[in-house]
Amino acid sequence: MKKDKKLLITTVLCIVLCSGCSSMSKTPETSETPEQVEKIIGADITIPSALVGDELSQAGVEIETTDNGDGTVTFSLNGEELTNVLNQIADNIAYSIETILGDDDYYPNITAITANDNYTSFTISLKDGQMNIYESMLVMSFYTVGNQYQIYNGVPAEEAVTTVTYINDADGTVIGESDSTSMNTFSSP
Repeated sequence: MKKDKKLLITTVLCIVLCSGCSSMSKTPETSETPEQVEKIIGADITIPSALVGDELSQAGVEIETTDNGDGTVTFSLNGEELTNVLNQIADNIAYSIETILGDDDYYPNITAITANDNYTSFTISLKDGQMNIYESMLVMSFYTVGNQYQIYNGVPAEEAVTTVTYINDADGTVIGESDSTSMNTFSSP
């Protein structure tokens, strides 16, 4: 029963990472996240419907989507709306990373989480190279938010790839590395 409860909590936290809505806030020990994007031009966005989350409403964007019938939706955003959505996703990622770094109960071994500027790569540093089940499950959440950001930033869904690398913070050795191409839920059927 206790393991089922922890698994449920971890699943919920993964969903929270995707939506950026979390109730925990603690200053991280170490976190590097990209700066916000400056104003960009508008675009038609086609995105797997599974990757459409709260980022639109959080950014104050009200739009109508067109269901393409293939597991994707399409909508148009002007430059200001698209800029706001990308910045909202970046803010959600930063807040979620802070939350993870502040949660010693479920993520006691994580010492740092960094991302590159376009969210194609996340690096998770672990104390002495140790990883528990909750820490290992974060890879799915980072795949989701990384691919989501890339698609809104103009990368076609079938070309969006997010890499997650776990490293030992003691010596910098890579413990494991994988990317979102192992998941087929991010591209249309």
